[in-house]
Amino acid sequence: MLITNMKVFLDMDGVLANLFDRVAQEIHHKPYKNITAEEKAEAKKIWSNKKDAAKFFNHLGGVEHFFATLPTFGDRTQAVVDTAIKVAGEYRICSHPASIDREASKKGKITWINKHLSPQPIEMFFPQNKADYAIDRDGTPNILIDDFPPYINAWRNAGGTAIEMRTDNFNNAQEVKLFLEKELTNAIKTPTKESFDVVIQRLQEQLN
Repeated sequence: MLITNMKVFLDMDGVLANLFDRVAQEIHHKPYKNITAEEKAEAKKIWSNKKDAAKFFNHLGGVEHFFATLPTFGDRTQAVVDTAIKVAGEYRICSHPASIDREASKKGKITWINKHLSPQPIEMFFPQNKADYAIDRDGTPNILIDDFPPYINAWRNAGGTAIEMRTDNFNNAQEVKLFLEKELTNAIKTPTKESFDVVIQRLQEQLN
């Protein structure tokens, strides 16, 4: 374990929970990797079209039940957790609640966490803006592991360090461990230039 004040935040959907396969199987009856661009666009309607969302989630027992019963990535999910703990000593959850029903999705995610993650996270956050946690008040940059480029970019722009990964891109747990241990170790040993820039900016603001 490396000695660090940097906090490691894990995203859920796409990193720990296999959201994409669940949606693809329900709508198109095949794995997410096998669906076409047109089919992906159709599947995304459940997040923006109220009629499509109501039909989809009601069929699966509602938004809370849907998120509570998402599948894991098996031992690859455990590999993410184990590697975060191995390198940083602990981890936190930072997951954006689904806008279709934020409170219900948050409740479902908490149920999922309590059921599937061991050891449990130190803290759980479900913010509208993940980048709020990119930097601590003392200027220490934190690390986000996420699969969604807009969240990655916002985190980095706020001065934090972000590692982009989708767990279904790895064939097995060993591949996850090797990738994540290297990325986390580098992130802790070499904070981004943006992190230092934000720290300097905050110190200047305090002095003015």
